[in-house]
Amino acid sequence: MYTIASISELIKNKWIQAADSIDNLERQVCDFFGVSSLDEILQLNVNFRCYEYREPEATSRIAWVKRVENLAKQQTIASFERKKVEIAIPVILACVKQVENIVQIPKLLADLGVHFLIVPHLSKTYLDGAAFYLYSNPVIALTLRYDRIDSFWFTLMHELAHIVLGHQGAYLDNLDALEENDEETEANEKAAEWLINSQTFNEFIIRSKKVFSRKAIEEFAQNQNRHPGIILGRLHYDKLVPHKNLRPLLVRVSTILSHSTDNFCDSKLDIPQTAEVPTNDDD
Repeated sequence: MYTIASISELIKNKWIQAADSIDNLERQVCDFFGVSSLDEILQLNVNFRCYEYREPEATSRIAWVKRVENLAKQQTIASFERKKVEIAIPVILACVKQVENIVQIPKLLADLGVHFLIVPHLSKTYLDGAAFYLYSNPVIALTLRYDRIDSFWFTLMHELAHIVLGHQGAYLDNLDALEENDEETEANEKAAEWLINSQTFNEFIIRSKKVFSRKAIEEFAQNQNRHPGIILGRLHYDKLVPHKNLRPLLVRVSTILSHSTDNFCDSKLDIPQTAEVPTNDDD
């Protein structure tokens, strides 16, 4: 049982309760994973990519996914149509300019038939986000492993790209070390382009002569209707600005998303009732 997941961490996070017997603990673990015996839990690895071996880190990722799934089942959301999500991308991106607008994301996605949750990652899992399907609705889950506005937005748009591009299956993403395959490359490129138009960004680099002051970044961000932290994050990623520079622009987002975050105490997550989603009469 202890090879399946970090039992102590599941108890600490209140995903299961401490038990006075092995039988009681085993029953809770089976209930958590939604199986009738511990042997079935091992088969879960087949359903998710790149978990050929039962290493603690891999099985902890499965436990994280089950927590996300269990919470998503408690949510009531709209029916899902992929085309409507694609049409709504500009509405979602309208929230990028001001960090406070992030609070609208859960309701926007719920109205599009997309589950959205934030569940902090378990030890040594190194996850940033995930996208998979629960019945006929997609689920997007973030960990906020890096509690910064640039990381939040790129991870969210990366997972949305998997959905819009019609990728099937489960994607458990460590954005520091993504799998090298066409689907992850496509999702990365789509997310980057959604957040900052590549041609406009290249023109900014040329115009700046690779000298990026805070003022220049803020002015460019203002012109692009983006938070300056998004621009700085891209410059950091492209190694055009040292990672230690201008860090105050990379504001935290966790407090804004507290209603959508698994706090390990109350598994009933709120969905703020805000935002409207565009409709297309032809769909």
